[in-house]
Amino acid sequence: MQTNISKIGLVLSGGGAKGAYQVGIVRFLAEAGINIQAVSGASIGALNGAIIANAKNLNEASEQLEHLWQLLAIESPLKLNTSSIIPYLGFAMLMGAERLSPVAMEIKLAYEKIKDSGVFEGISYLDGFEISILDHSPIRDLINRYITQHQLHNGLPLYVSAYESDGVDVDLFNIIMAATGISDTKASEFFHVQSFPIEQQQDIIFASAALPFLFAAQKINGKSYSDGGLGGWQKAQGNTPITPLIEKENCTHIIVTHLTDGSLWNRYDFPNTTILEVRPKQPIAKEAMIKDLLGFKASKINQWIDQGYDDAKRCIGNVKRVLDQQIESKSAIEKRQVALQELDNDGFSLSLFADE
Repeated sequence: MQTNISKIGLVLSGGGAKGAYQVGIVRFLAEAGINIQAVSGASIGALNGAIIANAKNLNEASEQLEHLWQLLAIESPLKLNTSSIIPYLGFAMLMGAERLSPVAMEIKLAYEKIKDSGVFEGISYLDGFEISILDHSPIRDLINRYITQHQLHNGLPLYVSAYESDGVDVDLFNIIMAATGISDTKASEFFHVQSFPIEQQQDIIFASAALPFLFAAQKINGKSYSDGGLGGWQKAQGNTPITPLIEKENCTHIIVTHLTDGSLWNRYDFPNTTILEVRPKQPIAKEAMIKDLLGFKASKINQWIDQGYDDAKRCIGNVKRVLDQQIESKSAIEKRQVALQELDNDGFSLSLFADE
């Protein structure tokens, strides 16, 4: 597949625990011998992307991702931030709620329940994101087992999306407005991780995964940034960060993965790039949106890994076979021309070989 393709990029969208689906996709790419030369990610996709960028090759990345997600299946990385136990109790009301439709109503319900509970009173969000019910440290510790500062800094180009925050309450309100179709969120920004000092690179990655209210925002150049998937909500601009791979890395072929069923992201918005999408044949989400985002359970994770592998094989496998056949055909033609030229140089008659 490498002969006719100058540069392949990989886009890993966000979706919480459903990021296990991307593990199966990477496994297929590794088995198929498809070489990724740049990667971008949003939210959980940024974390998976960091492991890929850090690895020596895609085979190693696949093995490390499999190992990491099996650990996540054994023990959830979600740890309660004890300083925010009260808002957590309000948020937990949603965890037992029945699935609502559409997704926008789930977001609205979560916001209204938490706000009406009174836990926001007397707390300022606009200066520093003081509310974060979950602690980043467990998943940071896990990621650090597979990422070293030096290897990541010298690894594949890694881009992540992040959303400049206006405060938890404002951000949640804007998400509700976008999800209900009233307005859109502002665009997310894209950051080239290796362009930052080594000691800041992990903060850049975790900024992309800082879902408002759940995790604390991270500082980038003095500004607060949260989950990159929030930007350009209605067209998944931030959650599907393909732009830097086109504009910065000049990727000619890009594999785009989706974790959100029915994503409104449209590959025809990028007509000058060959895009291969991996979309789930069957819905990934089985329960309420929040439960699937935070559902680090063995049964789900293994199911999503297998589903990602099968969907990648379905979406990319046939294309790769055609490209391989084209390469073999081109190689055969080139060998034939060389053989004919050698015969010609030796003075043999080419009448039996010449094209009519």
